[in-house]
Amino acid sequence: MTAVAETLHWQEALQQVFAEPWRVRPAYQPIIDLERGTVWACQVLARFISPLRATPPEWLEAAGALGLRQAPELRLLQAGLDAMPELPERCRLVLPMTPETLASAAVQKVLVKQVPSCATSCSTSRPAAPRSTWTSCRRRRSRCAAIALLAGASPEGLDALPRLRPDVLKLGVDYVAGVDGDPRRHVVVEGLAQVVGTLGGRLLGVGIETQAQLDVLTSAGISLGQGFGLGRPVPSMAASVTRAGAPLLNR
Repeated sequence: MTAVAETLHWQEALQQVFAEPWRVRPAYQPIIDLERGTVWACQVLARFISPLRATPPEWLEAAGALGLRQAPELRLLQAGLDAMPELPERCRLVLPMTPETLASAAVQKVLVKQVPSCATSCSTSRPAAPRSTWTSCRRRRSRCAAIALLAGASPEGLDALPRLRPDVLKLGVDYVAGVDGDPRRHVVVEGLAQVVGTLGGRLLGVGIETQAQLDVLTSAGISLGQGFGLGRPVPSMAASVTRAGAPLLNR
């Protein structure tokens, strides 16, 4: 398939899911405080119902490439806010939202109307956004919001951490998948945990599926975890904040 044909293919698929709201469904996955064994937050994820078979990250990447990412992110924001009454006390709502979407007029209108205290999170893998956009994120953080940043996403590398000061630094699935068999990664994780902790943040391991991964990550100083071993995405937020379906927590 040529690049042009692939673009048209995605355009048609995205137009279909945006035209029929039921085709974009929220799913909720817990983020676990590994020190306490409790649910620290609940992340809102997207599930796309379409003849086009692709993973949720592929859908969001395609939407971003076509300048359409704000639409699914806004839909997930509304789904998360609607389900907030199901959140336990002190449990956070985590949204996969770019800084540009957070700063948009549409999102600001929703937040001002429904969450005056802005108890949401800006979770992004694109820290190279304009500084004015990140300033907006930091203002939201000062009003009970938080910034989660994917490790390695910044072209500035570790040098960007003191400036961005993420509340949560996420280690992605590709990194976590091999951490239990690579002592060098263990050393890197320990270093990141110390750096992020000094800046007032926490390290989150994403994609934890085995006890070996969990043991290595916790010994290296990671205090937050997410993955099938800790809780799968489910259609109900209320169900996501229980320990059901979390084999590594129910041993």
